[in-house]
Amino acid sequence: MFEHGFRNSDGGRTAKPGPGKALLVLELLVIVAGPIALAGLSAQLLRLSTIFLVAGYCFWRLKANGVEMIYLAINWEGCTRALPGLLARWLLGTGAIALIVLLVSPDRLFCIPRADPLAMAAIVVFYGLVSVLPQEIAFRAYVSWRMDTFNVPYVSALLVSATLFGWVHIIFGTWLSVFLAAVAGLSFYRTYRKYRSLAAVWLEHTLIGVSVFAIGLDNYFYLGPTSPALAITCGVAT
Repeated sequence: MFEHGFRNSDGGRTAKPGPGKALLVLELLVIVAGPIALAGLSAQLLRLSTIFLVAGYCFWRLKANGVEMIYLAINWEGCTRALPGLLARWLLGTGAIALIVLLVSPDRLFCIPRADPLAMAAIVVFYGLVSVLPQEIAFRAYVSWRMDTFNVPYVSALLVSATLFGWVHIIFGTWLSVFLAAVAGLSFYRTYRKYRSLAAVWLEHTLIGVSVFAIGLDNYFYLGPTSPALAITCGVAT
C-alpha cells in the first residue's frame, strides 16, 4: 500500500502547506501551453534549456518551503532496495523499445552506436546529469510535493505526474513521444514514491533513456544538431 504523502519520524506529514490554488493553476498553464510554444521554435538549445529553468524554479520552491531534504532525498538505502525491480523493468522496457524500433523504423536499429560510438559514449556519460536530473526534480519531486500539499490520493497523483511528463514531450512533434513518455512516467513516479529515493528514479530514467538512444528510438525524443555520420546512418538533419 502506498502512502500519498511522505512522513517524518514522528509520523506527521512532511509536506508543508504550499502556494495557493491560483499559483497551481498558473503552473499548470505553463506546463500545458509551454510545450506548444516551444514546439514551434527551431532553436533546440532554447527548448532543452527550458527544463533547467523549470527545475530551478521547482528546486527554489522546495527549498523555500523547507522540504527539499525530503522530496530531493537521495536515499541510497531505498535505491538499493529498488534495484531488483528497477533492473527488471529496464530489461522489459529495453525489449519494448527494440520491438517498437523494429516495427516502426528497423533501419534505425542501433544507428547511433554504429554511426558514432563517441557520441553514444557521451550520451551514456552525460545524459543522466544533463537531461534526467532536472526532469526528476520537476516531474517527480516537485509534482509529488504539490500533490501532497493538496492531499491528492496516490493514484491520482501518479496519473497527474505521468500525464504532465508525457505531455511536455509534445515538443518533439509526435503523439507517440507523448504516449511512451507517459507510460514511462507511471513507472518513474511509482519508483520515486515507493522507495522515496531520487537516486532510484534517476537511475531508472537514465537506463531507459540510454536504451532509447542506443537502440534507435532517439528520433522521438531528440530533435537537434548532430554529426554528419549520424545524419547519414540515422537519417537526421545536421
